[in-house]
Amino acid sequence: MSGPCVLLITGEYPPMRGGVGDYTARLAEALARQGWEPAVLTSQRAAGSRYVAATVERWGWDLASRVRQAARDTGALLLHLQYQTGAFALHPAVNVLPYRVRERPLLITFHDLRAPYLFPKAGPLRSALNQLLARGSAAVIATNPEDYAALERDPRLRGRLHLIPIGSNLPEPSGADPAVTRRRLGVPVDRAAVGFFGFLTRDKGIDLLLVALEAMPEPRPALVLAGGGLADTDQANAGYLSWLDSRLVEAAVPVIRIGYLPPQDAADLLCALDLVVLPFRAGASLRHGTLIAALACGAAVVTTKPARLEWLHPLRDREHLWLVPPGDPEALRSAIATLLADRAARERLRRAARLASGAFDWDEIARRHIELYEAILGRRARV
Repeated sequence: MSGPCVLLITGEYPPMRGGVGDYTARLAEALARQGWEPAVLTSQRAAGSRYVAATVERWGWDLASRVRQAARDTGALLLHLQYQTGAFALHPAVNVLPYRVRERPLLITFHDLRAPYLFPKAGPLRSALNQLLARGSAAVIATNPEDYAALERDPRLRGRLHLIPIGSNLPEPSGADPAVTRRRLGVPVDRAAVGFFGFLTRDKGIDLLLVALEAMPEPRPALVLAGGGLADTDQANAGYLSWLDSRLVEAAVPVIRIGYLPPQDAADLLCALDLVVLPFRAGASLRHGTLIAALACGAAVVTTKPARLEWLHPLRDREHLWLVPPGDPEALRSAIATLLADRAARERLRRAARLASGAFDWDEIARRHIELYEAILGRRARV
């Protein structure tokens, strides 16, 4: 006998490349382990993937009817929208979805709070669309403290706002010898290797990392880029990526572009690198899946300070990761040089990172979702 069904609605899903798609797949797996039946409505490019029950060729005003049909076909008791501003082809149909599918409760996970682009000079209407989306939901989930604080300013969300973190989109490292992993993936073992993991978007600060590494004396560390490119739903960073590609070719440091790796290989690589450096321009956040993945894999991580350090709780500077001011290549260079010269400090960071990553356990994340689902269904039954 199957358990209760939830319809997960997402603009991307594996094999499409994107952090929200990976998150949704891991959430679906964790829900299934705890007796729920996940069904996914997503882009046609993910047709045939596990849990995908319905697909959409083009996001548009027929979204509500597609969602209603998928809910009927799967017997879903409630709907769970994975919202990312740049997904769903930037179509505003997703922002009014709660008002058009009232037959079942709909809750929303906000993966970011950026205002959607509509048309030139849209002005306040852009941010109003996200507010409209949140206010129409049965519940709102923020994945990080800063987004929670921003959403909390809306008094209409009181009692419906919840904070549930994301987890790593990679498995545990296999325990393979780091030197063997590096040789197999083309990373030198006779010089320091500094890694970056994720998409090559402007907010990730890869160009700042290049400046920092180029300021170091020879022999400079190799820069290892795992992942790279852009998410399939990213329509904003093509120009930056083109410029960065040229910059990487001309860089005064060895650049090793590994590209996409199977999840197990990616986990083993992060574990094998001397450092993983994630110089987010706006500061690190618990919304960054690459940060959570690097910590869970036991990497020694250098990243950038958020506006408020408590936004990274339970992670602490110089204990679980090493923080530098955002947008400061010299501070980045100094941190990299300090840690590359201190193996014991790197090992302390590795051990603490893996312990702290337990706060982002997928089974606990799924348990908290199920608790919320059941509360929503219970309230609806009493109406």
